[in-house]
Amino acid sequence: MRKLRPEEIENIVQKSNWATIVTASPDGKPYAIEATYFIIDDSTVGFMVNPRGQTFINLAVNPQLLLKITVANKNLSYWAGVSLFGTGEKITEPHEIEQGWQLLGSVMKSDYAAAVEKFKNAGVNSPFLRCRITERTGRCSGK
Repeated sequence: MRKLRPEEIENIVQKSNWATIVTASPDGKPYAIEATYFIIDDSTVGFMVNPRGQTFINLAVNPQLLLKITVANKNLSYWAGVSLFGTGEKITEPHEIEQGWQLLGSVMKSDYAAAVEKFKNAGVNSPFLRCRITERTGRCSGK
């Protein structure tokens, strides 16, 4: 096992689209959900999650989060895990919500025009979670 190099971490982040979002509940218990992410820029990724769910409840108290991305080959002879540490925030601006759905649509190869119309003016009921990444680490089974 070894540490991943920065370019390996970046490659995994760019090629994957599924991550576990880990937050802490108001009483400190870990909480995790899995979701498809979309890349906003070099230090920011986004998700669409339940706007009234535990993830946003937790982030309102403590904005710190961990995003975990894990990949492996079919016979499991190689695996890698990337940890992205940062902060999460709910996005409520209509133009940003629209952009988020468009980015998710690009990842999923789907048209989310109906979701844009439903959520772009949702305000506090927006499902858009923006994560600003402050640290990247990772390990793999390779030498």
